[in-house]
Amino acid sequence: MKLCVFSDSHGAADKLVSAVARERPALLFFLGDGERDLAAVRERFPSLAYYAVRGNCDLRSDLSAELTCMVGGVAVFAAHGHRYNVKFEPGLESLTEAAREAGAKVALFGHTHEPCCVRHGGILCLNPGSIRNGDYAVLTIEGGNCTATRKRLRDGETILLH
Repeated sequence: MKLCVFSDSHGAADKLVSAVARERPALLFFLGDGERDLAAVRERFPSLAYYAVRGNCDLRSDLSAELTCMVGGVAVFAAHGHRYNVKFEPGLESLTEAAREAGAKVALFGHTHEPCCVRHGGILCLNPGSIRNGDYAVLTIEGGNCTATRKRLRDGETILLH
């Protein structure tokens, strides 16, 4: 199962739509700070399933601050990250602990605008970076295993980042 993971669009709905059009994922995660930009994706891809959380800039949002869901047999924890000190904890201790308490194998977060993909205590922690800057991630779940690929939109192309 192919999932696209986005965060921090801050008004760049066109980049969200462009990445979804290129990737054609089965599911989308949006990790906050640009909730209004999801409207363009829903309009262009009305049958695309998605999960979304609010970020610290999503004022008056009805979205949850975090969520845990099962995707392809894998529990995924998603949060914007500002409540878990992701800018100040290089080891992502608070985020990892929240994911562990939720029973998740994957923790998705944003907020920093910097892509990050590391394993902490058996939990895959993935920050796609800011789609406003062209950064996003593809998460593939197969047979209970997860792999992540960082990508970047540039000059009409998609660049793989390792």
